[in-house]
Amino acid sequence: MKPEVVTAILATIVAVISAIISIYGQMRVTQLSDRLAKEREAKSREAQTAALMSKYRDPLLRAAIDLQSRLFNIHQNRVLQNFDQRCLSEQEYLIINTLYVFAEYFGWVEILRREIQFLDLGDLELNRHLSELLVNITKAFGTGRFNGKSNFDATFQLFNGEQRAIGEIMMKSRSADQILGYECIGYAAFVQKMSDPDFARWFITLQEDLDVIIKESKVGGERLVLIHSRLIELIDFLDPHCVRIPLRYRTKIE
Repeated sequence: MKPEVVTAILATIVAVISAIISIYGQMRVTQLSDRLAKEREAKSREAQTAALMSKYRDPLLRAAIDLQSRLFNIHQNRVLQNFDQRCLSEQEYLIINTLYVFAEYFGWVEILRREIQFLDLGDLELNRHLSELLVNITKAFGTGRFNGKSNFDATFQLFNGEQRAIGEIMMKSRSADQILGYECIGYAAFVQKMSDPDFARWFITLQEDLDVIIKESKVGGERLVLIHSRLIELIDFLDPHCVRIPLRYRTKIE
C-alpha cells in the first residue's frame, strides 16, 4: 500500500476517533451540567422548604404548646375550680384566653393547610407523619367513639368543619412583601372580635363546655386527655430535640 494511502487512512481514523472523543466529551459535559443543575435545584428546593417550614413550624408549635398547657392546667392543676372565688376580670380572662388558645391552634393549622397544600419536607415519611399527626388531632376533637366506646365524652367536641371555620375566622392577610400570606390574629384582636355575634357564635360550644366544667367542678374528660396526648405527639415531632420546650413540660395526662 502506498504511503500516501496509509497516511490518508490514518488521518481518517484519527479524525473519526477525535470526533468520537469530542462527541463523548460533549455528552459527558452535558450530563454533568444536567446533574449539577438538578442538584442545585434540589438544594434550592430543600432550602426553600426548610425556610418555609421554619416560618410555619414555630407559630404552630407555640400554638400547640399553649393549647396543651391549658388543657393540662384544666385537668391536672384544676385551674377552673373555685372559679366563683376569682375576681370578675380574672374569670373573664380565663374563659376568653382559653377560647383563644383553641382558636389560635385551629388558625395556624388552617394557614398551614392553605399555604402548603402539598407540603414537601424533602422526605415522604416526614410528610406522611406530619399529616397523620394533624389528622389525629382533628379526629380527637371530632370523634364520637374511642376504644370501641360509642358514648365517648362530648366535652370539647368540634367536627372538622367547625374546626376549619374557626381557623378561617382567625386568619388575617399579611402584606404582599411578606413570605407568609397569612397569620393568626392576636389576643387583643380576638377579644375585640368576640363582641361580634357572627364571630362569637363559633365558640358557643366550647364556652358551654367550659361552663359545665366550672359548674360541676370537673377536670375535663376522656376527649381532653386524648387531645392533650396527641398535641404532645405533634410537639415531639416539631421540636424533636427539645430546643423550644423542655422534655419535662411534655408529660401526657394519665
